[in-house]
Amino acid sequence: MHSALPWLGLLMAFGLARAEPAPAAALALDSHRSDAEFEVHPRLPFRGIARFNRMKGQLSGDPAGWQVALQVDGRSLHFEGPGWMDQLTRSSSFLDVDRYPAIALRTRTIPDQVLRHGGAVQGELTLRGRTRPASFVLLPPTCARPGLDCDLLVQGTVSRRDFGMTAYRLALRDGVDVRVRLRWQEAPKP
Repeated sequence: MHSALPWLGLLMAFGLARAEPAPAAALALDSHRSDAEFEVHPRLPFRGIARFNRMKGQLSGDPAGWQVALQVDGRSLHFEGPGWMDQLTRSSSFLDVDRYPAIALRTRTIPDQVLRHGGAVQGELTLRGRTRPASFVLLPPTCARPGLDCDLLVQGTVSRRDFGMTAYRLALRDGVDVRVRLRWQEAPKP
């Protein structure tokens, strides 16, 4: 099955493996098996990892190109570590989740080859009411139907400064590492 396109099973599930142009397919995010987290880098000797408990999204497209749209509820933030870091990351000086609860990522078209083997993913990230270009890396999947039978793992680094988070420059580094684990809900069988 190596050369038979690992996504063939997914395409058949949608009835897309045909010679004629395929209709666009859409899969909803499985929010129970997906999550997003970020890691801040304090200048102190500890790790600062936060997870979001609520997110939704969709994978849409066809073998000519796919697009991912994710929405994260910033108010669902849970910081693993000292309470003061939880307060700091929620505050108006950092994510400002009370004023800007919506965090969104919309990718540009992702070639089928990247979904099957991993690679660069470009898009736009909206955070704190600002939308900026964002670059991430999709790690190589470990199964034939990525996102259905195994996780799609995406990672990248976001500049706090690009989104107006300039406070705490002496305490926190600018780069925030982002990791997202995605699973899609299987399309219902006709």
